[in-house]
Amino acid sequence: MAKIAKALVDCFKCTDSNLPIAGERRAIQKLPPIVSVCDTYRHPSTAGRRTKQRRLVITCQAFQVVTKQRRPRPINASTFLRVVETSLRLQSLFKHVLPFILGIVMPLFNTSAQSLEGLQPGAKAPDIHLKDEHGRQQSLATLSGPNGLLLLFFRSADWCPFCKGQLVDLQGAQNAFVAKGINVAGVSYDSVAILADFAERRSITYPLLSDTSSSLIDAFGIRNPESTGIEAGIPYPGYYLIDRDGVIEKRFFETAYVNRLTASNLYSNLFGSFAIPTPSKKLDATPHVSISTIQSDTQVTPGAVVRLAVVIQPAPDTHIYAPGAEKLHYHVASLTIYPSDLYIAADTTYPKAQLMNFSDLGQTVPVYTSTTFLSTSVAAVVERRTIPLFAKDPSLQIKGVVDYQPCTSKVCFPPTSVPVSWTIGLKQLDRERVPENLQHK
Repeated sequence: MAKIAKALVDCFKCTDSNLPIAGERRAIQKLPPIVSVCDTYRHPSTAGRRTKQRRLVITCQAFQVVTKQRRPRPINASTFLRVVETSLRLQSLFKHVLPFILGIVMPLFNTSAQSLEGLQPGAKAPDIHLKDEHGRQQSLATLSGPNGLLLLFFRSADWCPFCKGQLVDLQGAQNAFVAKGINVAGVSYDSVAILADFAERRSITYPLLSDTSSSLIDAFGIRNPESTGIEAGIPYPGYYLIDRDGVIEKRFFETAYVNRLTASNLYSNLFGSFAIPTPSKKLDATPHVSISTIQSDTQVTPGAVVRLAVVIQPAPDTHIYAPGAEKLHYHVASLTIYPSDLYIAADTTYPKAQLMNFSDLGQTVPVYTSTTFLSTSVAAVVERRTIPLFAKDPSLQIKGVVDYQPCTSKVCFPPTSVPVSWTIGLKQLDRERVPENLQHK
């Protein structure tokens, strides 16, 4: 009972500042033997401990029930309690745990794990008056490219290994953004000396801005108010895209501290393609449809959010059914990622379908007739259990299945399932700190 209570408390404290070690923090707390407690990135995790017929997943962001071969679905408080009761089985144990669960979880429904506010798209970005790693004074005007500025707020280039991995990742994609007229820069509460040391060691060529007073962080409204000690003044990590007129176009923030959108994933959000092209892998499929897989990144640090996609190419005079067609009892195209305790996966994103009219049936059905991308984002789970596993075997295998039914104007073929997989190489976390005399203390 004490273990259950402690794990629940740990879960509901798991905001950016409440993980125990500076720069190396737990994103997942296990609640053995029948419930998993975890904090996820943008979407609820499908990772959970299996029971005989169903898995119960509790996240700091939302509560989900996952049944076999079905997508996660949100549940309300009353349903949640019924599922807990079913999972716990023992009535006497549930009677003791129920008041504790009610006291903790009820206030958390309809709230986000991070409760992140800050400036939103459409707002005017505050001007910048900070020095970069070379001691040069920078402003929004000097930093912006012809089409604006991608500004990354990060925690520290001294003690935060996830930030350091993200900064190196952005360096690799810098030229792709510059080719689109968008310059990139980073901001943290680090001193100029810390940023200079890191930039030299990791060959960072874009500006890293020193906001030691957290004035710009406060102006954007993204200071983490719960951070104390050497972390006092850090921002919630994330990106702002600011146009040439100084207006915020978009922002990208993840729910969990350890999860960082890769620069290539972000690039695909903006432009529909990856910043660093990766080879596609063609799969065996039916004669009427060709299928291949692609991914935004081949190597990342644990916790980085990678986009995976399946490309479906119907043959001429061939269509596959899109989401919504199941209402008319058609087999729709779908991408399902198999659950694992080594990664978390977002819900699949489906493109807009076209409507096809079947006059002889009196039906109008959503279909795909041209190249179609079904995509999801995944991230390796970061916890004390997984880091040694990734060090021993840095190849993370993501597996799933694509289901679809091809039809021509004359005939429909049997529904088809095609196994899909991706491999992501996991780099070691960068734990090297700046010289001791420069470190945050």
